[in-house]
Amino acid sequence: MVSSFGWLDTDASQRRQMLELVDLFKEEGTVDELGIGTIRDVFSDALAPGTSVLHTRLRYVLFIPWLMQRAAHKSSPAEMLSEFHRLEYSLISGLLAGGERQGVLGNRAGNTLKRLPSEAYWASLSQWGILTVDQSAQTYFRRQHELRALADRSTPADDPHTGSSMPTGIDPHLPPPHEPWLAATDFRLTPTEEQYLSDRIAAATQGSLLAWLVHHRPNNEADYPWQIDNLAQAPTQLQELVDYARRFSITMRGAALTYNLLLARKSHQDELIETYTARLGEWRAELTASGVLESWDRPRWWSVILRRNARIRQPTVTFVNAWLDLLSAGEDPATSSAAADLITSREMRLKRGRARLVNQSALDRWSGSSGLGRLTFRWEIARSHLRDLYAARDQYAGSPS
Repeated sequence: MVSSFGWLDTDASQRRQMLELVDLFKEEGTVDELGIGTIRDVFSDALAPGTSVLHTRLRYVLFIPWLMQRAAHKSSPAEMLSEFHRLEYSLISGLLAGGERQGVLGNRAGNTLKRLPSEAYWASLSQWGILTVDQSAQTYFRRQHELRALADRSTPADDPHTGSSMPTGIDPHLPPPHEPWLAATDFRLTPTEEQYLSDRIAAATQGSLLAWLVHHRPNNEADYPWQIDNLAQAPTQLQELVDYARRFSITMRGAALTYNLLLARKSHQDELIETYTARLGEWRAELTASGVLESWDRPRWWSVILRRNARIRQPTVTFVNAWLDLLSAGEDPATSSAAADLITSREMRLKRGRARLVNQSALDRWSGSSGLGRLTFRWEIARSHLRDLYAARDQYAGSPS
């Protein structure tokens, strides 16, 4: 088989991060122009571990191991991997035949799809314990081949229990699919599947907002995690974490708006200057109304962040602190020379000669908007997964599995 799955022999988390970075550059509004992604990811991983911006629907974390199990019936590791590859493409057709469109990976590309579901969901399978061994697809199939060979040598061929007690690398409690399923399927979870995933995710991500919400359903469709209506019932430590994420999201949005205003001024685009000046005014009103600068124990905030990722670089800490100091001092970023200098020096430190604020060629390629997506810490993905769990409970309430 071709090496399209060769990446699975590398670190799955690094691969996922690289794919997410590619997606971020495709979606201009979410580019990390000011280098605060390491802090953003601390909150994302703490609030919704195992999720990824590459995700669409939750049932993919069942589809993938089911396809692995089916492919493992082939006679050699290479054939297993090839079959797995083929089955992932078949899944596209199966979902379309089942009436799904939105959320189907490859609903347009079909057999030309380059990023298969296993790429997007592999890290989640390991983090949520659905894959019980930290392994690649190749490793899994090689292991299946070895176990089968061992069983053939050590157990009589007519023994119906051959290999039944051997570890597979997939959670033995994974519910089986209802055959035949691949020809036409959908994203709706059965009661058994919902219960399994609820228990698995809650256990594997214990202490996170995602884990808490699995069993504590809010009554509203919140745009941000700090807007869920039952947050006050969550453990104090979790409330604190969500509040810290809220403060960071709101304050750093002002830095992104300031960056775009500076670019508009640098490129002499009067309409954009007016737009970003107005948006900064709206943001300042939000900043005041939210009260995020009040009673902010920043040393405590940093201790929470650095305990989760001690590799955050000092220049990033210094930049964020300097920005927050400006805001606390009452500076208006739209008119503050100190704010302009801070944003300019930060971009130059990150991009050096490629910084738009000092490189005319780079500035000429600016689309007029960059890095303006609000920090939501993968809440949209977590909310979608939770919605799938809740929908299954609602649909099958009182019915047998």
